[in-house]
Amino acid sequence: MKTATKILILLSISVMIGLICTQFFIVKNSLEIENENHEIIKEIKELEDKNFRAEVTVALTKVRDVLISANKEKINIYLDPVKQIQNNYFVVSFYDTIPKEFLKQLITDEFSNFYIDNSYQIGIYDCFTDSIIFDEFTTANTEKFPLKWEHDGYYFGVYFSDLKKSEPIKKSSLPYMLMLATFVILIASFFSFYLANGILKQKKISKITYDFINNMTHELKTPISTISLSTDVLLNAEETSKNERLSRYLSIIKTENKRLENQVERVLQIAKLDKGVIKLKFESLDIHEVIETCISTFSVPVQDRNGKIVSHLNASKTHIKGDVIHITNIIYNLFDNANKYSPEKPNITITTVNTDDKIELRIADNGIGIKKEDSKQIFDKFYRVPTGDVHNVKGFGLGLYYVKQMIEKHGGGIEIESKIGKGSTFVLTFPVTTN
Repeated sequence: MKTATKILILLSISVMIGLICTQFFIVKNSLEIENENHEIIKEIKELEDKNFRAEVTVALTKVRDVLISANKEKINIYLDPVKQIQNNYFVVSFYDTIPKEFLKQLITDEFSNFYIDNSYQIGIYDCFTDSIIFDEFTTANTEKFPLKWEHDGYYFGVYFSDLKKSEPIKKSSLPYMLMLATFVILIASFFSFYLANGILKQKKISKITYDFINNMTHELKTPISTISLSTDVLLNAEETSKNERLSRYLSIIKTENKRLENQVERVLQIAKLDKGVIKLKFESLDIHEVIETCISTFSVPVQDRNGKIVSHLNASKTHIKGDVIHITNIIYNLFDNANKYSPEKPNITITTVNTDDKIELRIADNGIGIKKEDSKQIFDKFYRVPTGDVHNVKGFGLGLYYVKQMIEKHGGGIEIESKIGKGSTFVLTFPVTTN
């Protein structure tokens, strides 16, 4: 139990450390990926802006070239023919007057050739008279870009009303990721602490329970021994043999006292078994000899109910490694159950056969039987088959629990085959050894 507790606590701590490391690496990798994505998106946006500026510049340059070709004076000297004043505002210089409808058509055609489908507005400015010749800009829009440009002659401007200034990408996921990681770690820490605390409390309760049962059973053994000794003295007294009524009552006291002694010893053995302090003395046993001893001992209470125990010891390999006291208790417990749960004359049959490297014991009775749903739980500690308000058979629900635990400590197994009203058969297997 101490080793198991330490392992569980160490496992909880390991899981906690592993979870923290996992969260750290997840956050670290996420931040690296986010930074990489940020740089990629930034580069893409820069390329998109650069490509957009280049396309608009080329398109407007072609518009200007067409205007030059259409100009009668063929003026070829132009400074800064296309210039980007703002992110969304381009101007094109020209020395001669510009027909507005012709200009609009040229710009529409060239933008269409470059698949520029952004919304835009056009304005034409006369630098000689310092006045706007043509204006598609609204009053609100004129406040957003410098329409006037220091230039000689004429120029026209193209304003993209739906093109906003590029904004930096915000790294807003970091606080949320850190909050999530912190939350997960806190929850995991709480459950790890709760688990470790629960294990330590359970261990403390288990120790207190064991100490209580151990002290209680030892305290009970003293008066039980005194009652047994006193009863034997009275039964052997000459006066008792002359008084039939007194002799009968003393015999009842002796029988019930013996039953109480067995129950106390069983509770103590179960407590030791759960605590893991019970020590088994393994030695080579002939299980047929143990069975015959149990039959001889238990025949009396069975015969008192006009019943019988029949044996068919057919196994040829009969030696096992086991503790003779506990192997005897196993068989005795199953005989006792068969006798208690047989409403009429108990007929108990024990059969042995060899299967591969094991010996199989089958203990069958003609008792009341057990339902299928109950047969899955009868080996649980303190479990008793529900019988409503009727409790004809006394017990604590510890017998079969002890049997199963002890068989497993001997490397064996136990199963039950049962039908209501037709009895039950317990099938025990033990590994056999050479003599």
